[in-house]
Amino acid sequence: MKRWLPFLIVNIIVSAATTLLVLTIWNRINIANSIVIEPPPASAPISNEQPTLGELPPRDIPVISIANVFAAGDLQNELLIVERIGEGELNLSGWQIIDQDKNAFVFPAIDLVKGQISVYSRSGTNSVNTLFWGSDQSIWSQGEIVRIFDSAGQERAVFEIP
Repeated sequence: MKRWLPFLIVNIIVSAATTLLVLTIWNRINIANSIVIEPPPASAPISNEQPTLGELPPRDIPVISIANVFAAGDLQNELLIVERIGEGELNLSGWQIIDQDKNAFVFPAIDLVKGQISVYSRSGTNSVNTLFWGSDQSIWSQGEIVRIFDSAGQERAVFEIP
């Protein structure tokens, strides 16, 4: 035991020194990205106009679908998958998901390009591809009809929960 104890201590010291050296070099090489918000130039006019929403796509062209509803009846895991059909950006601001019981989820200002958005029934923090309804009880049940309406109130997607 006494013969290898000095080697063990040297190994610990060398490992700690190597780790500190690597972290120091990494910290100097990788400068954290920072966002700088600059005020507009003084000559730029200030506008109080609200941005206008893009025009809605024609109703006869499918633009969105409900891919599936998972874990219906289980608040913690219950989610609905909304999928973009077609090309280009689709502004979902003001669009609604409505169930048979008239529970409604209104989409925040979000653009869907390609892919899917998960809408959880429970509370949580919204992200780029995950939204939270904020309900304290499950929304979906088997056999229920789910509909998505655009900002003009036109039905855009229908799905029956299996």
